[in-house]
Amino acid sequence: MNVFIPMSLPSLANVRMHWRQLAKVKKDQMALVLLSLANKDMPALPVVVTLSRTGGRMLDDDNLASAFKAVRDAVAKKYGVDDGSDQYEWRYEQWVGGPKEGYGIDIEI
Repeated sequence: MNVFIPMSLPSLANVRMHWRQLAKVKKDQMALVLLSLANKDMPALPVVVTLSRTGGRMLDDDNLASAFKAVRDAVAKKYGVDDGSDQYEWRYEQWVGGPKEGYGIDIEI
């Protein structure tokens, strides 16, 4: 299964933002992913989940994983199994894009 979501996914690890504003950003990200997965038939566990980001610049590997935290939590919530479970293998990819290519994330399960 593959889902593309047109959204910006910045690194939130080092962002200077009030905690309430940061919590709202994460909540909105999670809600958008859950909405995008709402009518999808999810493959049976165990699964390999590849999360891909197209953004304005490359992130280092720890910031890339951190940027996907709300997305990862949303996928796990859809399954009803904690994201730390051994039922998932999480993989991360990224590309540099721009307004022409469009920012977004791709979830492949």
